[in-house]
Amino acid sequence: MNNHPKPGASTTLSRRGLLNRVAALSAAPLALGMTGTALAADPKPCAPAGRATGIQLYTVRDSMAESVDATLAAIAAIGYREVEFAGYFDRSPVQVRTLLDDLGLVAPSGHMDGRSLRDDPSALLDTAAAVGHDYVVIAWLHPEDRDSIDDYKAWAQVFNRVGEQCQALGMRFAYHNHDFEFQAIGGTVPWDVLLAETDPELVDFELDMFWARKAGLDPVEVLSRAPGRYTMAHIKDMSPAGEMVDVGTGEIDYGAILATPEAANLKHLFVEHDNPADPFRTAAVGRLGLSRALAGDG
Repeated sequence: MNNHPKPGASTTLSRRGLLNRVAALSAAPLALGMTGTALAADPKPCAPAGRATGIQLYTVRDSMAESVDATLAAIAAIGYREVEFAGYFDRSPVQVRTLLDDLGLVAPSGHMDGRSLRDDPSALLDTAAAVGHDYVVIAWLHPEDRDSIDDYKAWAQVFNRVGEQCQALGMRFAYHNHDFEFQAIGGTVPWDVLLAETDPELVDFELDMFWARKAGLDPVEVLSRAPGRYTMAHIKDMSPAGEMVDVGTGEIDYGAILATPEAANLKHLFVEHDNPADPFRTAAVGRLGLSRALAGDG
């Protein structure tokens, strides 16, 4: 479960409507100055071995709530092959796994609620394993659970414990940042605590590039502190005013970031937008933007 602020209205359609929407996207010029016909085509073989582009399904969560089947079919039609879940919307692990297989999708990662993983992880981890996740990710900590550095130290031990349980099931545990982890509490930066007090054998990190920038940091510098521990990233873009925008339409230079040695360990890259006005257009534009960045085209 991904715990971002709740959005306004989003686009939700039937299966036929969603696929018609994707077809319409492919017929219209997009914000990146390329025709949408590129959206449905497989990207050039530009990513390093083992790295794949995907989408965090929080981007299309309202549509997922209406129809998981139709939403995933539309995401596959856009050209994605990897998805990161943010809830299963009452579908069983078997149903989800079958749907993914039918659509030629894989789900290497899933976001889950931190308190639930802390207090009663067994059922959640069994579900993640059955769906086929390689990673179980805590996406967000409730404000009242992170008031002090001692709170972060306690969470580090939770991460180690859950990481050990994930390892026993053939998975990895990871934590996804926002901006608050980089804001010092009493002179100590929480992110430094999480890095120092979690076991590298058990705990990975998923770097959200947008939120790192929002905290005033260079994502490459963040990666450089512990490059081997960042195995996934969220790819979002930022306007000059600091607002979240579709990938490839803002000022974050992903071509430069992802070409650095510090980013070489990132295995999975998930396009995301927390509150898109048009989620499926955002998904399509974002896939093109990320593919171009990896190809060195912008």
